[in-house]
Amino acid sequence: MAERMSEQSVRSRLRDALNEPSDDDIVGPRARRRIPEMLLGLLLVTSGALGGVLVFQRSNDRTVVVGSARDLQRGTLLTRSDVIAVEVGALPAGAATQAGNAGVLLGQRLLVDLPAGVPISPQVVTPDELLGPSEALIPVALDRGAVPSGLGRGDAVRVVISFPNQGPDAPAPQVLGDVIEVFDIVTPDDFGDSIQVTLRANSDIAVDLARAERVQLLKVANQ
Repeated sequence: MAERMSEQSVRSRLRDALNEPSDDDIVGPRARRRIPEMLLGLLLVTSGALGGVLVFQRSNDRTVVVGSARDLQRGTLLTRSDVIAVEVGALPAGAATQAGNAGVLLGQRLLVDLPAGVPISPQVVTPDELLGPSEALIPVALDRGAVPSGLGRGDAVRVVISFPNQGPDAPAPQVLGDVIEVFDIVTPDDFGDSIQVTLRANSDIAVDLARAERVQLLKVANQ
């Protein structure tokens, strides 16, 4: 509204200036050179006001997309309670999911942490695949020092098992061959001693984890 009022005011001043008696009738030739300068200045102000109105109107273009209903952690399996409609301005193509396509996000797993109210792009989710015939979800409790810093759901790890309390005849530490997915991770508060990690892996690995006296995770690049 401020821009429109300014435009009207400028136009009014311009009309008044055009309807005023000629300065040539009052003070002579020198004033004739000042009239074009005044009109030019008013025209420039008018152009600026019109440009402001156009920018203001374009910035009002809004669209409704899917956003995060609250702070969501990487690895979250999206449900209806996790998403809301968010009204935003212009965004690059693919930066958000249109509200009409919200259903495609449900059941997908987040690849990144998202603060509340942030548009959810199709690039930050992945399908939550069902367990294969030989796969299992294997829970393990690990010491804090056995878990890489920043480890989260969906990360890929290798598992090292060792037997440090069996003396010189203990088997050497062994790196299990498969790259394993971290299905879930629960970090305790400052008073907790262990971190609860659920691994998605071949069920045979459960036997190796059960017989090991120490289990350590090594984070690797997701494949």
